[in-house]
Amino acid sequence: DRAFGRDIVVAHYRACMYAGVKIAGSNAEVMPSQWEFQVGPCTGVDAADHLWMARYLLHRVAEDFGVVVTFDPKPMPGNWNGAGAHTNFSTLSMRTPEKGMDV
Repeated sequence: DRAFGRDIVVAHYRACMYAGVKIAGSNAEVMPSQWEFQVGPCTGVDAADHLWMARYLLHRVAEDFGVVVTFDPKPMPGNWNGAGAHTNFSTLSMRTPEKGMDV
């Protein structure tokens, strides 16, 4: 009851797992009720397939809760730090314990 929409996020995560979608995580963003989820690891067309299925399942789960989903990175006006389009990625060198991310 402290994070808006957590019940939807949990239901979506479970639906993805049940459907075989390679969902890897989810987290709340700065704006209330704005969340993100991660799909992977997968490559190429497989990554796109899992992302589209995860999005489809999110819309279906949201129907059960009587809410509408938007993928708009800035759904509300204002200076919401952290809200905006971004992509998370990793490379082999970033995941190598001896080297890590070269900054």
